[in-house]
Amino acid sequence: MSALLEVRDLDKSFGGVQAVRGVSFDVREGEILGVIGPNGSGKSTLFNCILGQLAPNHGTVKVDGRDVTGLRPSQLNRLGVSRTFQLLQVFPKLTARENLIAAAQEHQGSRWARLFGARDAGLGPTADRMLEFFRLTSLAGEKAGNLSYGQQKLLDAAMAFMAGSRLVLLDEPAGGVNPTMLAGLRERLAEINRERGATFVVIEHNMEFVMALCTRLIVLAEGRIIAEGPPDAVRRDPTVIEAYLGH
Repeated sequence: MSALLEVRDLDKSFGGVQAVRGVSFDVREGEILGVIGPNGSGKSTLFNCILGQLAPNHGTVKVDGRDVTGLRPSQLNRLGVSRTFQLLQVFPKLTARENLIAAAQEHQGSRWARLFGARDAGLGPTADRMLEFFRLTSLAGEKAGNLSYGQQKLLDAAMAFMAGSRLVLLDEPAGGVNPTMLAGLRERLAEINRERGATFVVIEHNMEFVMALCTRLIVLAEGRIIAEGPPDAVRRDPTVIEAYLGH
């Protein structure tokens, strides 16, 4: 499989604190890569540098071989790259279906078409398919603010795919989700990977979730990659064990 995402020698400092130090890795098309590490290891900073929320001090980010370092999130989205956040980004006063349409609408045609075309910009059928896929059809007309936290997490994930994203970076998708909903979320992500070839990079603290979902892991500590490999090998790595036990 070819590299869909390439990160090379990425550095990011805040004053005298170096949050990311010379990080390099590839994400192959169709892969589910997990990024783990103790609190303060640089995971979220790394994500934000890749996705244009922060400008790295050094290094490059490429998507499909194209240098996208420093592009804004909206520009990356148009290249098929999207993300979810630790804090939910749903619109609480819109219905679940309207949330999905809103998530994709900015990437469908011109402003003129959005103003004077169909009310849902022609996205209704796609939204309905996404609701069905994520087992949210019965909640299509429910305001997102009325959904449980786990249901909102499912909706948030569905929104990331509404623009036809090929690469989705998931920031702690398991956080705060009860075990039953969590199993459903993991199943949906695994299935969308199998059926559509979607590629994921996942930051996660829930080790059971990430070990079951991901095919490969990289481990950060103090801004550096200290281990990389299949989940079972990473779990047994003495360097990884020491990094977690030391925090």
